Amino acid sequence: MRDEIGIEESDVTLMKSFILTFAFVTTPGLIPWGFADDAVMAAVPTHKAAPLTAGPELESATDTSAIIRWTTINPGGTALHYGVVHYGTAAKNLTQVAQSPNRRNPSHPDMIFRVRIMGLNSNTTYYYKVESTGATGASDGVSSSVKTFKTHDGGGINRPGRQGVGAAAIS
Repeated sequence: MRDEIGIEESDVTLMKSFILTFAFVTTPGLIPWGFADDAVMAAVPTHKAAPLTAGPELESATDTSAIIRWTTINPGGTALHYGVVHYGTAAKNLTQVAQSPNRRNPSHPDMIFRVRIMGLNSNTTYYYKVESTGATGASDGVSSSVKTFKTHDGGGINRPGRQGVGAAAIS
């Protein structure tokens, strides 16, 4: 069906797709796009991906909490970053999320993230993976494989590698 200026509806759809694809491919940073009344801004990371250089690993655990730690190359970008842990009791169901803010020091080559997970069940195996984001929520490009830890069976603090304070199963 043609409109009043002779353009078919299928041509408009094709033009919209082409314009949006072209904008994403060629413009870094914030990209204004859309038509008439529906202007939208799309966030695109403006810094390089920060690969993991250590971890993630269990730093410590109790019967109801855990701290997960990992290190990345300094991701650049915003001063504020977030360490994010996706976790759950099944490896394919990491629906719970814990995050912690972290301030980036531009003079340091690395950035250490530590995230405390609260409200865990005792003597339970948890699966988790980590990521980090800038203050805007744009990913730093960090994503780990799925790892596991097990909470303590009650009382005390669980620090892997130390004797006399409980034992944690980590992988």
